[in-house]
Amino acid sequence: MTVPINTEVDPAPSPAIGPQALADLLGRWPTSDGALYRLLAGRIGRLADTGELPAGVRLPPERALAAALSVSRNTVALAYQVLRDEGMAASRQGSGTRLVPHRTTPAAVHRANGFFTGLLSPAPAFDLSMAAVDCAPPVAAALSSPGAVLDEEERARLTLGTGYLPYGLPELRAAIASMLTTAHGIPTTPEQVLVTTGAMQALDLLVRSEVAPGQPVVTENPTYPGVIDALHRAGARPVGVPPGDTGRLADAVSVHRPALAYLIPTHHNPTGLLLPTAERHEIVALARRHQDVTFIDDMTVAELPLQGDGTGPPPLAALAPRLPNVVTVGSLSKTYWGGLRTGWVRAPEGIIARLAAAKAAADLGSPAFQQGLIAALIRSSHEEIVAYRTAWLRERYAAMATAMSAYLPGWTWTEPAGGLAIWARGPGDADSGGFAQAALRRGVAVVPGRLLSVSAERSPWLRLAFTLSPGELATAVKALSSV
Repeated sequence: MTVPINTEVDPAPSPAIGPQALADLLGRWPTSDGALYRLLAGRIGRLADTGELPAGVRLPPERALAAALSVSRNTVALAYQVLRDEGMAASRQGSGTRLVPHRTTPAAVHRANGFFTGLLSPAPAFDLSMAAVDCAPPVAAALSSPGAVLDEEERARLTLGTGYLPYGLPELRAAIASMLTTAHGIPTTPEQVLVTTGAMQALDLLVRSEVAPGQPVVTENPTYPGVIDALHRAGARPVGVPPGDTGRLADAVSVHRPALAYLIPTHHNPTGLLLPTAERHEIVALARRHQDVTFIDDMTVAELPLQGDGTGPPPLAALAPRLPNVVTVGSLSKTYWGGLRTGWVRAPEGIIARLAAAKAAADLGSPAFQQGLIAALIRSSHEEIVAYRTAWLRERYAAMATAMSAYLPGWTWTEPAGGLAIWARGPGDADSGGFAQAALRRGVAVVPGRLLSVSAERSPWLRLAFTLSPGELATAVKALSSV
């Protein structure tokens, strides 16, 4: 049976889904108007229609699901009754409630990541789950008036040919190479750069090109949920190590001999930690000893410091620019705008060629004309955009921290060095999934720590993004205090 990513499969002979796994898949089910039991029944029915819940799966017991969703048992009982009345479920004494076969084919069943199901649901009043930014003014101006950054001849040149560019537009590859060389100290040629549709595609291509099913991949735990999704879809075996623990990282690499080691040394997602220079040298030395392991340095939020002048430790590739197994991934989504969907990979040309072949088969290349606009912005306005985003973000972090101190005095959190989120926990050790469900019914979406865990382990931690306006952040945190 194909199951959701963060799940525990019932040991009984028939397929079953656990209460926490179903809660993850339900996403933001209570954000619409209506009786809770009808909203719950409708969402379970939708999951059955899409194949995320396969026909015949046994639903969790009423009491267990009620606890996972922080609702009454009666709410779950009524929802199950609606499913039975509509012919979508059947119950039998001693064997629970099962979804009956209907309207789907085996090909519709797929793995589902509870983090991303929220994107498919109606937005709550206050979304602290998505660490996404608005469009920076220079970017908005260029998109509205391309002539402001590209003259008529340059715009005409961008429309020549087929527009299929699996490696990326040459001008953008050159602009990214120059930015990495001058701003980050990583000597880079355009041939070492592949343009991708966001950093998420970059990671997906790396996993698909470098990892065989069943191979181990070492990653920090917790980590970015997008890489967890990519690893599970590829059939990889994730091995988690605590962020910043280079000793555990070295042990994991030596013991498991993974295909990849995925790291976020600069403003780790979700903790916001900044790995010191000495530990970065240790990782580079580890990469030299294990050149059959590809080490990925994810710099997606590297240009978002919350303190100081932005001068931080060098990226891994800056410490070893010619090391063939150190790959750098980045994106403009967190500085320019997520809607651009522009990311990149910096790697040796052999790896770039493999990734380009995979990208050609996936989408033939990212939009060519937009790449021309982005190349012009990098050349003319990159420092301005980064300065704008840094000030934008620091204002919001200050508002979030002030509100949490005022309304959630019993909470603790790791003070982030950078990034777009706070890694926080309330009093006690209960799994944060129930809190996240209750927060949704107060109009606030948060991410329970379990969805950022490679082992799907219970976690009292929550990720709280602070990308709303300062006023909205204060209101959202006040609402959390009532959960």
